[in-house]
Amino acid sequence: MVDQNYEGEFFYLEFEDEDGNKQYFTEDVILNHEGQEYAVLVHVQDEEHEGQDDTYMILARIETNDEGEEEYVPLDEDDENFEVLVNMYEAMGEEE
Repeated sequence: MVDQNYEGEFFYLEFEDEDGNKQYFTEDVILNHEGQEYAVLVHVQDEEHEGQDDTYMILARIETNDEGEEEYVPLDEDDENFEVLVNMYEAMGEEE
C-alpha cells in the first residue's frame, strides 16, 4: 500500500510492508524507458527509523489509475526492465 503525503516542502510516499511496518520514501528521479516513466524512490531516514539502511531504494513504474491519479507500482528484480533501469540510474550518478 502506498500513501502520498506532503510535509512542508517535501513529498513523502508511505509504503506498508507485509508486516505492517511503514517505510517512507521520496522521489529522487524519473527515468523514461521505452515510453514508460519509472521513479527511483529513496528511503527517508528520520529519528523514529534511525539505524535503518538509508541507501534503500525502490524502482517503481508510474501508472495512472481510473481516477486519473498517478500511482507507483514497485518493480521486483525479476521485472524485464529492472536491470536496464538500475544501469540508467547508476550512469546518471557517474555523470555528476
